[in-house]
Amino acid sequence: MHVVATAGHVDHGKSTLVRALTGTDPDRLAEEKERGLTIDLGFAGTELPSGRHLAIIDVPGHIRFLKNMLAGLGAIDACLFVVAASEGWKPQSEEHLRILDVLGVGHGIVVLTKVGLIDDDLRELARLEVEEAVEGTLPSMSCCRRRRRPQTSADLDCGSTGRSPPPAPEPSSPGRWPAVR
Repeated sequence: MHVVATAGHVDHGKSTLVRALTGTDPDRLAEEKERGLTIDLGFAGTELPSGRHLAIIDVPGHIRFLKNMLAGLGAIDACLFVVAASEGWKPQSEEHLRILDVLGVGHGIVVLTKVGLIDDDLRELARLEVEEAVEGTLPSMSCCRRRRRPQTSADLDCGSTGRSPPPAPEPSSPGRWPAVR
């Protein structure tokens, strides 16, 4: 099983992406639902078209909840790095990318969300901006955009990068122990 976490600036659509991919609302606290803002870690799971299982940790994007974000990144194999094409690269985007780099997260997919809110030219500019921002950081980061509101994990358009997902953890490898909070 792969464990993947979201990352990215506040209000760029991390929880919406997780909900669309898994059918599970990762925002479980009443305060999160009232404010429309992720405060604590959310959890969801799905099965990939390959039959592999994927656990997703949805982390908050707001600077005030950075410690919660860090708690969610401790034992992940890869990230879904979310950037709203309508807003572009933001300060928390940069901060989350640097944190992933420091933690040694080597795999990820950049997902451009909110692409339906802008025209084709701005979409292309957003893609180029994000590719430039992540260049040279995470060794296996590919850029995707949502073609439409995805119904399954197969609905992400990852282009023709030729990159494959990270291999599943070896059964003989040491397990990861979650931090008790």
